[in-house]
Amino acid sequence: MQHYQRLQVAHVSAVEELAKAGIQYIVYWSEERPGSQLIAAHFGHAFCAALRNPVTTVPEAFAVASHACHVHLGSKSGPGQAPAALPCLRSAQTPALPSNNSVPLPQLEGMDLSQGIAAVVPDWDSVRLLAPHAELRLLACGQASLIAPHRLSFLGEALRAMLVLEVRQLTVTSQTPTHRVPAHLPAGCTALRCEIQSASGGCAKVVLGGPQEVLKNPALVEHALRQTLSADALSLQFKLPPPSLPVPIAQSSDDIAGGTPLVDALAVTSVWVVQLLRMLCSDSKFRMLAALGIAAVGCTTTSSFTQSDAGRFTALTHLTSAVPESLDPILLPSSWPAPAPLGPIAYNTLPAQQHPSSGSVQMDGQRSSSQAAAGNTTSTGSRGRPAKEPKLAVPELASVSWSSDRPELSVCTPHQLLEDMRGFLEVRRGRQLQSSTFPEAILNGSQLDLNALYRAVCSRGGYGMGSGVNWAGQVFPRMANFTNTHKMTGVGNALKRHYQALCLDYELAHPEDLDKQEASG
Repeated sequence: MQHYQRLQVAHVSAVEELAKAGIQYIVYWSEERPGSQLIAAHFGHAFCAALRNPVTTVPEAFAVASHACHVHLGSKSGPGQAPAALPCLRSAQTPALPSNNSVPLPQLEGMDLSQGIAAVVPDWDSVRLLAPHAELRLLACGQASLIAPHRLSFLGEALRAMLVLEVRQLTVTSQTPTHRVPAHLPAGCTALRCEIQSASGGCAKVVLGGPQEVLKNPALVEHALRQTLSADALSLQFKLPPPSLPVPIAQSSDDIAGGTPLVDALAVTSVWVVQLLRMLCSDSKFRMLAALGIAAVGCTTTSSFTQSDAGRFTALTHLTSAVPESLDPILLPSSWPAPAPLGPIAYNTLPAQQHPSSGSVQMDGQRSSSQAAAGNTTSTGSRGRPAKEPKLAVPELASVSWSSDRPELSVCTPHQLLEDMRGFLEVRRGRQLQSSTFPEAILNGSQLDLNALYRAVCSRGGYGMGSGVNWAGQVFPRMANFTNTHKMTGVGNALKRHYQALCLDYELAHPEDLDKQEASG
């Protein structure tokens, strides 16, 4: 691969010499943080697996591999919490996970895209991805301690990054008009059913809606899918079992991952993600899922999972025991101590929250609701009004310990609140967020008013109030994104998704922000 010609793995004493010799990327272990064979092997497998993707840069692969180590070493996120044995990267670029901003602009003859594609393509903001929701069941290598907020946080970041890397330069292999246009699309829009192929050859089917003039251009269709699928990939969210249920216990089967201890993990995502991951799972040449310790996606086992992978992950699950440092971790035998097989794996499915039957992602990455193919699934009361929704049991999503120095919410300025939220998300996600562009989300054509969104929800008792939070009728009008003439559909669901992605963990870390009178009402 082209990256290997510019990459060198070195001891710290040789770093300066290699840099002077023109080596662009140097991976090394510092003298203060020496690496063990086992951790070096785990990092190396994830790093090389990421680089198999032809569109992945070395800094991105380094960030993904670092997250893979955090997952299986039980590392907590935050400054000073990195595993002592992780390597460093010497390069002009800072290691960072890919975002939806990394999608390259298309080459369109006669068009100057320097000011953005929306500036030259009429009604570009009306294009959206119709993405039905789905639950993603994964079998992950590890003990029950893997089902913990900080570890699932790192696994979620790594999976989201992997998905972005797969779709940001996808190709459209076929497209056909849908038999009927979804009712919630704006007037004059049409829809295409597209089959896409990812960078590693995985396939999925999606529906893209938008103005006819835009969807007539194959280059615009392909770029729209790259943008919307990258944005939708970032909404993948792991769930923890409710406090009333025990954490799934680790089990093993000789038929899956060579008898490695496995636990059941559940995530909320979109149908196309499940399709794509199952395809990649079946590809024996695709190594990224195996490198992250994913042994199966649903009922599809990871075909690239080898016996040496099984030995390495079994050893990682026993780090608290004495792992002989002289053992070559790449060649660890499958007989390394593991739980006794319990017959066919039968995991308790984690109860899922109710989600809309489908949704759509607009060009700005926001999500709006749509009706299911079989019709509207919203239940109604005896007078035709929606049935009263109970208070939501707020899931314990991946969160981190956080020490905030901002004043209480009632006297906190918008700037103080946003900076505090940005700092919190940086710690949680393990990467820097630019103050000038935070938050990156767009709603109704302008930057998401995260300050007003958070305050409005907290004033109504918080996310767990369920129907007590009227997202479209009470929260949206308090935001700078609101206009009396807006034509957004499903704005309530779009706001919910933004709140889940950007505010929910922060709210859980700041229970004092909630209006206690509303919460108890």
